[in-house]
Amino acid sequence: MSPKLFKIIIAGMTICITLLSYKFYVVNNDLRKYKEYYKDLSIMYLNEVIEAPKLEKPSLAEMKVTTIDFEDNMLQFSDLDNNIFNIQKFEGKNLFINFWATWCNPCLAEMPYMVELYEEYKNEEDIIFLFLSREELKTIKNYIPKDNNLQRLPTYKIITDDEFFATSGIPTTFIIDSNGEVLVKDLGTAFWNDESVFAFIDSLIGENEI
Repeated sequence: MSPKLFKIIIAGMTICITLLSYKFYVVNNDLRKYKEYYKDLSIMYLNEVIEAPKLEKPSLAEMKVTTIDFEDNMLQFSDLDNNIFNIQKFEGKNLFINFWATWCNPCLAEMPYMVELYEEYKNEEDIIFLFLSREELKTIKNYIPKDNNLQRLPTYKIITDDEFFATSGIPTTFIIDSNGEVLVKDLGTAFWNDESVFAFIDSLIGENEI
């Protein structure tokens, strides 16, 4: 093969690769825009149908055991700085635990209401808020700057899961008293800044009589 022909082939291949790369970029960009549009549309719809949580204890079908065994529970998670925590650290505290994910539109739809709830009680020593995701830490950290609500919430990446917190879907929220008893297991998007929620937590932390 002559050097000239070889150069022509290389030039042709380069042009083809460039065109394919550009096409790939355009398709990916369009797909990203579509995903963002779908997410916004989905969240808009959910906000139209969202309701206050029922604040009910889980049924036997949902949870056969409703009290945390702090000695054996394996739930372990890290914050965005990779500081690691065990559920045992929060024994004796009331807990508000929300399982979420960056790809879960119903999870993202309820986050503005979660922020209002968290802001009300974030300085209370008797209740701890934990927003837990099973995704990779890098995925969570890369997404947080895109969401003003999540930036204001204590978010964590699950390292070791535990069957006690098994869920059939997300978002799922647990409210657990200081004795480790699950008072609420709520599956699905909810209006977490409803007055009923504030009253429930006030009672839980002893500001009002139960």
